[in-house]
Amino acid sequence: MKVLLVFAALVAAARGEKLFVGDQVLRITASDEEQITLLRVLGQQEEFQVDFWRHPTSPGHPADLWVPFSSLQAVKTFLDSKSISYSVMIEDVQELLDEEKKIMAKSRRTLRSISTFDFASYHTIEEIYDWMDTLVEDHPNLVSKIQIGQSYENRPLYVLKFSTGGRNRPAIWLDTGIHSREWITQATGIWTANKIAEEYGQDPSVTAILDSMDIFFEIVTNPDGFAFTHSSNRLWRKTRSINTGSDCIGVDPNRNWDAGFGGSGSSSNPCSETYRGPHPHSEREVKAIVDFICGHGNVKSVISIHSYAQMLLFPYGYKTAPAPHHQELNEVAKKAVKDLAAVYGTKYTYGSISDTIYVADGTTIDWAYDNGVKYSFSFELRDTGRYGFLLPSTQIIPTATETWPALLDIMVHVLEHPWDLLTALGKGTAGGDKLGATIPMGFKEAQGAVGTQDGIFRLKMRALVLLAALVAVAAATETFVGHQVLRIVPTNDEELQKVQELQELEELQLDFWLTPRGLGDPVDIHVPFRSLQSVKAHLEANGVFYSVMIEDVQTLIDDEQTEMLRSNRGLTFSTDTFNYASYHTLDEINSFMDALVAENPNLVSKIEIGRSTEKRPLYVLKFSKGGTNRPAIWIDTGIHSREWVTQASGVWFAKKIVLDHENDEGLSSILDKMDIFLEIVTNPDGFAFTHTTNRLWRKTRSKHSGSICVGVDPNRNWDAGFGGSGASGNPCSETYHGPYANSEPEVKSIVDFVKNHGNIKAFISIHSYSQLLLYPYGYTSTPAPDQKELHDLSEKAVAALSSLYGTQYKYGSIITTIYKASGSTVDWTYNQGIKYSFTFELRDTGRYGFLLPATQVIPTAEETWLALKVIMEHTRDNPY
Repeated sequence: MKVLLVFAALVAAARGEKLFVGDQVLRITASDEEQITLLRVLGQQEEFQVDFWRHPTSPGHPADLWVPFSSLQAVKTFLDSKSISYSVMIEDVQELLDEEKKIMAKSRRTLRSISTFDFASYHTIEEIYDWMDTLVEDHPNLVSKIQIGQSYENRPLYVLKFSTGGRNRPAIWLDTGIHSREWITQATGIWTANKIAEEYGQDPSVTAILDSMDIFFEIVTNPDGFAFTHSSNRLWRKTRSINTGSDCIGVDPNRNWDAGFGGSGSSSNPCSETYRGPHPHSEREVKAIVDFICGHGNVKSVISIHSYAQMLLFPYGYKTAPAPHHQELNEVAKKAVKDLAAVYGTKYTYGSISDTIYVADGTTIDWAYDNGVKYSFSFELRDTGRYGFLLPSTQIIPTATETWPALLDIMVHVLEHPWDLLTALGKGTAGGDKLGATIPMGFKEAQGAVGTQDGIFRLKMRALVLLAALVAVAAATETFVGHQVLRIVPTNDEELQKVQELQELEELQLDFWLTPRGLGDPVDIHVPFRSLQSVKAHLEANGVFYSVMIEDVQTLIDDEQTEMLRSNRGLTFSTDTFNYASYHTLDEINSFMDALVAENPNLVSKIEIGRSTEKRPLYVLKFSKGGTNRPAIWIDTGIHSREWVTQASGVWFAKKIVLDHENDEGLSSILDKMDIFLEIVTNPDGFAFTHTTNRLWRKTRSKHSGSICVGVDPNRNWDAGFGGSGASGNPCSETYHGPYANSEPEVKSIVDFVKNHGNIKAFISIHSYSQLLLYPYGYTSTPAPDQKELHDLSEKAVAALSSLYGTQYKYGSIITTIYKASGSTVDWTYNQGIKYSFTFELRDTGRYGFLLPATQVIPTAEETWLALKVIMEHTRDNPY
C-alpha cells in the first residue's frame, strides 16, 4: 500500500494536484464580540489563504479554520497576540487525504474482485454515474434517470426519479453535494437512494410515500466541483465557472439563489468561498434546479443535504424574521432530530438558519420556501469538527443510517399534511400564481445564449488571446505551463539546509522568488514543470513541508495578457484617459511620459541620463518649479524588470504629482524647495524582454564572455560591498553581481547622475514583492549611523501606508529584515551621503508574487504614495 501511495503522490504531482502537507484545522472559540470581529477580519486577509470551515458566529460557539502550512505561524501568532484560544483539530490535512485515498484504492480492488458496490467507501463521479445506471437497470419499474441540464463544464446534471406512475404528482426533492468537498453527502445520497429502492414494497412508510408521491434525488449537484475534488483539490467547495475580471474561479452555489441575494450573508469577492456570483441563478447547476422545480409546479418538499456541524435547519437564513410556518417546521425538525439521535446517540442542533448558525443569503431552501415549498430543510451531517470535511469513510454507513429516519420523518409529514399555496392564499388555480410570479426575470431565456455585449466581448477576447498565444509560439516566447510556485517555511536548521541545497542544483532551473533567509521565514520557489516531481520528492524525502502558492504560472500570465488586451484597446495618450489600472508596455509608458511633459511643460521635463546595453534611452522625469541644482529626491521603479507593479505604480506617482502639486499643501511645499526625479523604467531592456519573450525575466540583458547566460542583477551591481555574500559570481544566477561594480550602463548612468548632481537628499528604490520598507545596510551587519532616525521614519511611513487599506508592512534594515545582500542600490547611495535611502517591496506576500493582478495596481500605488509623502516631507523638514 505504501508503494501505491507513493505512486499516487507522484501522479498527483505530475498533474498538478493540490497537496495539503502540514496544513492544519484550528478550532477557535471567541470569548466576546471583539474577538468575533477579529476572526472575521482574519478570514478576509487573502494573503493567508485561510478558509473557515465553520464560521465565527457568536462568543462561545466554535469556529473551525483551515490554515495552509505557509500561514500557520502568522495565524497562530495573530491569535496568541489577541488572546484568542484555539486548539488543533486536524494536525496534518494531507495525512487524512492520504488515508482517504488508501481506503478508496482498497475499495476499488474489492469491487474488481467481487463486483459489489461498496457503500462504505467514497467514489468518483464516474463510479457514481455507473452505479446510478445499475440502480435503474435493477429497478426499471420504480427508478429512472433524467437529465435536467448541464454544468458549466458541460457535465450532465442527472436526477434519479422514484415513481410508481402517474403524471405531475406531488413530489419531494432531495439533493446532496452542492458543496463539492462535502463527500459524506454524496456517499449518503448513494446509500439513501439504494435504501428507497430496496424499501419500497417492504417498508410501509416508504411504500405509502411512493404510492402517492414522486421522489427526485440529485446525488451529485455540483459535478464540476466534485470532479475537481478528485483530480486537483480535495477541498474545493464552489462551482468551476470563470468570473470575468478575476483570477478566482467558481461561485458558492448555496449563495446563488434568488432569496435575499446579495445580502450580508454572502460575499461579492470572487475569491471568497461564499462568493454569491454576478447575479441570482448565474450558475447552471442552480438554474437547472430552479427551472425544474418551477416547471414541475408540484414540489412539496425540498431537502438539501450538507456537511458538517450536525444540524437540521429550516428558513430563514437571509432574514431574522420567523418564517410563517416556523412553529410547524420546528416541530418537524425536533422529531426528526430525536429519531436520528435514537440510532447512535448523535446529537443534532435544529432551528432556523439565521438563529442556529448565521445570516446566509441566497440559499437553496430559502428560495424554495419563498416559492411555495413549505417543507424546506437543510441537513448538516457529521461531524462537529474532529474531521470536518474529511470524515473517514468508516462513518459513511453510520451517518447514512442515522440520517434515514430523520428523512423519513420529514417525508411522512409531507405526505400526511398536503398543502397547496394557491388554496392557502384563497386564489384557486385561476388566480395569481405566486410560484409563477416569483420566477426571476429571464426565467425562460435559453441557457448559454450569447446575445449580450458582454458575451460578444468575451468571444472577441478569447479570439484575441488565442491569436496572442499563436504569436507567442511563433516568436518563441517562453511559456510556463504547469510551472508552480512552492512556499516553504523552514522550521529548523536541517530544513533550511535542505532548501538551500536546492539553490545549488542548476539543472533544476529553479528561481527563488523569496530566497532562504532564516527559520520561520517563507521561501518561494518558481519550479518548472519538468522539475516539479524531483523538487517535491526532495522536500518530502527530507520531511520539509511545502504548499503550492501558484498552481499554474501560465494561467496567471494568460489572465494578465487578457486584461492588458481588454484594458488597452483604443488607447490614447492623454494622461487623463490613460488606464492606470492596467499594465503597459515600454512604448506605452514612454508615450505616457511624453504626454505628461506636453501637458505640464512648466512642471515636468524628460531627461535622458544614458543608454541601456541594447541602446534604449534611460529616461527620467524631472518635477521642478525652477532653480538650479536644488536639493532633490530620487525615486526609481522597475530595476528588476519582472516587478510590473512597480513600473505601474511609478506611472501613477507621476500623474499624482502633477494632479496634486498645487492642491496638496505637503507636496506643494516639497516642490517649493526641492526637485523630484522619477525613473519609471530603470531596466528598459529587461522590461521589454518581459513583454516579448519571458514575463519573469529579472536582470539586465548584457552578455558575458565565457558564458551563455545573459544579464546581471542590477540590484547587486553597485559599489557597496560588491561581490560579497548575498550576491552570486555565477552569470546564470538570478543574483549575478556582474564582472565588476557598476558594469551595467543602467546602474552606471544613475551613479554618474547622482554624483554629478551632488545634492540628492533622499533616494527611494521601489521593488516587489513582500510588503517591506527597508533601509541600509544590506552588506554589513554594522548598523547605519542614522539607524534610529531611519527606523522611526520607516515606522511612520508604514503606519501611513497601512491606514488606507490595512495592508501590513514590516520594516527595518535590509540585513536584519530579510537577508544579507551586497551591492544594492540604497547601500551605495547611503555611503555617498544620501541619508534618507530606502527600498520598498510592494504587494503582495506571495499569493501572486511577481504576477500581481492589475486590479491591485491602483490600491498598491495609492497606499504607497502615503508612505512616500511621509519620507519626502521628513526630508524637506530635516535638511542636512
